[in-house]
Amino acid sequence: MDISYHFAVPLIQFQHPDKDRLNRELKDLILHMEAQGDRFRDTVKRDTQGGPLFESNFDLFYRPEKPLRELAAFCHESLARAIFQLSDYSREEFARLEWEYDAWFHVTRKGGYQGLHNHNNASWSGIYCIDTGGEVPGRPDSGRVRFHDPRTNANYYADPGMERLKPPVHYGGFDLTHQAGQLSIFPSYLLHEIFPFVGDGTRIIVAFNSWVKVRGQKSRR
Repeated sequence: MDISYHFAVPLIQFQHPDKDRLNRELKDLILHMEAQGDRFRDTVKRDTQGGPLFESNFDLFYRPEKPLRELAAFCHESLARAIFQLSDYSREEFARLEWEYDAWFHVTRKGGYQGLHNHNNASWSGIYCIDTGGEVPGRPDSGRVRFHDPRTNANYYADPGMERLKPPVHYGGFDLTHQAGQLSIFPSYLLHEIFPFVGDGTRIIVAFNSWVKVRGQKSRR
């Protein structure tokens, strides 16, 4: 028997090597920015967002503060490493690529959530977790990210011949439980949602979108 695999969707994860120190600095800075209200709040109210969720404007990776510069470098290096490994570029071709970013933070308190959405203006997206907000007994779904299977017909007929398939050929959603210092990278077309955060702490993440061009070419954005 010869088996080949097709239509795979990568989810790539990294851990920051000095997460405790960086996350302390990021948390202090982000809560200070949040406390200034509309100065750093994005002006667009998205209908997928509900409850006490603060979304910043999208220039985070271009700001001068040292913790943000460090996080931007970590996210960029991780994304570039992932793309190089997944692609067939030569090193010479890869060296001509340039990345652009939108990046923002979410501060979510009890009851905040983000409904189903994707990022159709980018090729790759990422989520870096600064603070999970703490575990909630009996609610492992608190603040969890669910990624949805992009093969819209995959579950139209479920029987014992399909329902026990193992990865990578299984179908259905994938749930991601954040860990502090974890960076998760995924294709931007992938539909995902964030379940309501029901803890008494503060859930803090930084997210980004990225699009790539060859040096000298006009940006597609």
